[in-house]
Amino acid sequence: MTNSTTPSAATQATSATPEQPAKPGRLGTRDYIFIGVYTVLYFVLICVAAMIANLIPGGQLFMGLACGILGGVPYMLVLMKSRNFGAVTIVGVLLALIMGVIHGNWYTIVTAVVAGVAADLIARAGGYRKLGLNIVSAGVFNLWNLGLFLPFYIGRNDYLAAMAAKKGAEWADGMANLFPTWMLPVIVLMGVAGGLIGAWIAKLLMRKHFQRAGLV
Repeated sequence: MTNSTTPSAATQATSATPEQPAKPGRLGTRDYIFIGVYTVLYFVLICVAAMIANLIPGGQLFMGLACGILGGVPYMLVLMKSRNFGAVTIVGVLLALIMGVIHGNWYTIVTAVVAGVAADLIARAGGYRKLGLNIVSAGVFNLWNLGLFLPFYIGRNDYLAAMAAKKGAEWADGMANLFPTWMLPVIVLMGVAGGLIGAWIAKLLMRKHFQRAGLV
């Protein structure tokens, strides 16, 4: 009688190739669904942030900070659910189109696209699994809103004159005092800080999800 040559279950388990973590690849249908859902959620939350900022006297100065804090969860969800290069870039492009149309501000279109690509590259450097790099990418991504403030610093006099004609001299003077020329670096720092804080809050809120996703 011939002995069976079929390897035992233990032998099969030993010889099996260990499962490798997924590597970033091309975007698929699943990715585009996540991008669409979380971009909508992100946009709703930053609108809330903008609304709150506009209700507070002088609050416009902190709008970038507020957008980063409230937008942290959907941004980190995009990274966690997709893990493919291009997802964050597309979110940036969609924001560029939406905010560009709403505000008629070409600076925002440029900063949103640049911030999206830069943040995508940073997260990609860690395979979208390094929590520290993902948090840094959130800080960089939040600089998309820098374009909203650039008219106060590029072509400042012409912009303020146009706003004075449109909204009144009192409004233009108030904005000029709120956004002096030396304030631009502060706005940049607050934008990055808002993104970092928002991503850290997302980590705390979704700790178990992050652990299951293998983010380290």
